[in-house]
Amino acid sequence: MHNFCRSLHIRYNLRMFRLMCITAHPDDEAGNFGGILSVCHDRGIETSVICLTPGQAATNRGDAKSDRELADIRRQEFAASCAILRVSQPIILDYPDGQLHRQEFNRVVYELTLRIRQLRPHLLLTFGAEGGVTGHPDHSMAGVFATLAFHWAGRANRYS
Repeated sequence: MHNFCRSLHIRYNLRMFRLMCITAHPDDEAGNFGGILSVCHDRGIETSVICLTPGQAATNRGDAKSDRELADIRRQEFAASCAILRVSQPIILDYPDGQLHRQEFNRVVYELTLRIRQLRPHLLLTFGAEGGVTGHPDHSMAGVFATLAFHWAGRANRYS
């Protein structure tokens, strides 16, 4: 990570550089991308995280009695995690956890495209289409949605 940030410093004024991370669930930002988010913030890079779901279908439910209660808990955990990682713009969308593969494709890509245009990241971090280390289907879909939205955000003939 140090060499990555050093190479960015050579090419860009890092105070103007923006990094965005798009994930599926609260906790993905810390467990999968926390190191790079923290290092980049330390180097003066503005960071944002967009989480597609509030994580209401998690199997580890703690004391939550309902999906809504679990989503509220996980939103609070996401906010706390982003505060520790010093994420400038933490955002949780409200797509259903465990169901990203069933969402209307263009709707999700459209929403992400608009947010990318608004925040204007130079670099986007997300999962690969294989779903990262766990192969979770929501991770796969987050990567597919995010990658297409990032490419389409710069095209005038997409969602204008």
